[in-house]
Amino acid sequence: MSEAILGEHRVGELHDPHLAHHFDSSTQQFSAAKLGMWIFLGTEILLFSGLFCLYAVFRGNHPEVFHYAHQFLDKNWGALNTLVLILSSFTMALAVRSAQTNHRRELILFLGLTLLLAVDFLGIKAIEYTHKFRENLVWGKRFLEDPHPGLVGAGAVQAVKSDERQVSENARPSQAAPALAPGNKDRGRDLFRVTCAACHGLAGQGMPGLGKDMRGSSFIEGLDDAGLLAFIKKGRQPNDPLNTTGKPMPPKGGNPAYTDQDLMDIIAQVRVVAKPKGGGSAKVAAKPSEAAPPVPEEPPFEIHKSFLQPAAEGPVGLAVTPAAGHRADVPDPRHDPNRPANAQTFFSIYFLLTGLHGIHVLIGMMVISWLLFRALRDEFGPSYFTPVDLGGLYWHLVDVIWIFLFPLLYLIK
Repeated sequence: MSEAILGEHRVGELHDPHLAHHFDSSTQQFSAAKLGMWIFLGTEILLFSGLFCLYAVFRGNHPEVFHYAHQFLDKNWGALNTLVLILSSFTMALAVRSAQTNHRRELILFLGLTLLLAVDFLGIKAIEYTHKFRENLVWGKRFLEDPHPGLVGAGAVQAVKSDERQVSENARPSQAAPALAPGNKDRGRDLFRVTCAACHGLAGQGMPGLGKDMRGSSFIEGLDDAGLLAFIKKGRQPNDPLNTTGKPMPPKGGNPAYTDQDLMDIIAQVRVVAKPKGGGSAKVAAKPSEAAPPVPEEPPFEIHKSFLQPAAEGPVGLAVTPAAGHRADVPDPRHDPNRPANAQTFFSIYFLLTGLHGIHVLIGMMVISWLLFRALRDEFGPSYFTPVDLGGLYWHLVDVIWIFLFPLLYLIK
């Protein structure tokens, strides 16, 4: 009995401390761990695939938004970050090889270099993010806020100063304007949906905080088609005293490729939605005994693929406004007449993709730091290098995802 117990103790002493008891060998444990890692990486790919599909749908339907807005990204910083991550993949592969061949000093060196390159990547990303937030090149309503009032590009100051005069001119029926062909309200209905409905609603009822209610508008009724055309072509900036929403109405509704005839078609639809609920003039009050007929609700609709040509080129890289000493001839996107509608959609997708990737880089840095700590304690060698190998697989996935993000976001043109 004592010899049997002694034999069991000897077996325990010879047992590999890194080998779990439910595995027969280190090779079996390594294969199982690597299979589990590949399954986990598959779920990570699925996570990013949803965002890549989102990118593909929006870019396929609205190419002019991506063509314009991507030029506010600095491709030099993006290229440098790509080089940094490719180099970090190389040093991580060397770290795995050093662990397999029992070269402890090289393992520590290459893990340290990989960690340093990851810090460099996040540092460059912090520079880009700081610029984006300073210039309000972000998602949502903040994109529409001018970060540097009064410091807009060349020509924009004069446009802002002439807003009040232009509004007063538009408020009078045009006398010398050439005759315009009447708009097609059926075609204008489709154009209104993809251009104006986002702020003014399908039925012209207005969206809270975005656009005014067009129904029964005395402003629209007081303008003839030529005057309304001039107003739409000019737009209305937030600093206009008549702007009560605080949000800009971009020239041509944000679609610079629209022709005058396109805008006349939209005006024809505007005339339809701007009619008072009673169907008569906005200045004539309905009799108390006459109940206004209900406004029929429009059926659900789908915003179809954009048919516009790509918008004109915007500023390049980080040189956006003269506020930070950049070129004074570069207009701020809030005052740029060539800015397409909903340009902030690009930055929503940009921050979703790069932000999620940045979180993965941060997690990778934590993993590499943990591996470096264990390497300093001399825990890895030819018989046990599984954590280093699996950490390397995760880091390579992070690098590959960025290799896709760089051309998709920075090299659209």
